[in-house]
Amino acid sequence: MNRTITKEETDQLFQFCREQNIVHYDLQVELVDHLASAIEEQWEKWPELSFEFALKRAFKKFGHNGFRRIYETRKKELNKKYTRLHFKYFYSFFRWPQILITFILSYLIFNTIILTENFRVVYTIFFAFTIPAMVYFYLFWFPKKGKLEAKNNTKFLLLDVLNMRCKQFWMVLFLPLNVFNFIILDILPKEKWATLPFDDLKVCLIIAAMSFLMVCFGILSYSYSIYASQKIKQHFTQQFPEFVK
Repeated sequence: MNRTITKEETDQLFQFCREQNIVHYDLQVELVDHLASAIEEQWEKWPELSFEFALKRAFKKFGHNGFRRIYETRKKELNKKYTRLHFKYFYSFFRWPQILITFILSYLIFNTIILTENFRVVYTIFFAFTIPAMVYFYLFWFPKKGKLEAKNNTKFLLLDVLNMRCKQFWMVLFLPLNVFNFIILDILPKEKWATLPFDDLKVCLIIAAMSFLMVCFGILSYSYSIYASQKIKQHFTQQFPEFVK
């Protein structure tokens, strides 16, 4: 009968990971599984090896700073996974029937700018949505629905990714400001805003493009911060239900 890792030895592997500064439980589980498999493979050939000696040999295979590299790699993989999920949701608004909502919202913003005949309304609309959205997100939504803490203050890499994405929400919201600055200040100089010929085709096309961009950035902000965050929480609950408060 092949020798296998016992419960006590598994606990020692978790302690070993903590001694190597691996503080995230989900990453500890992954590394413990790798170490246990490597140790049991050695026992198949040399069953007389002690647990401590087999552990040292298994750990050497990770190389210098091996655990740290695995941490960085795993973190990047999680970020890529939820970035793909975020863009998948974003792109869904350019397929039927969601694309209809995209164009309706763009048309409403376009008409608002045309009716006011003042290009400053672009900034007014943008900040009218952006500032309240940031306040609501950070003071109400994130503390109540976005933030997630595991039982016993256990650290999880998955939750670190969740918190990082939520903290970066303001960066996503202020991205349109730079784009609008480029379009307005470089293409449509500020001193000409009040005299813009709103019946001119070029001006109308620029306004239409900016209206569409505003809707796109709104969808982008929602998908990045709220939709993807909810998916992370859902996946955490499915993977580690015993740690959900």
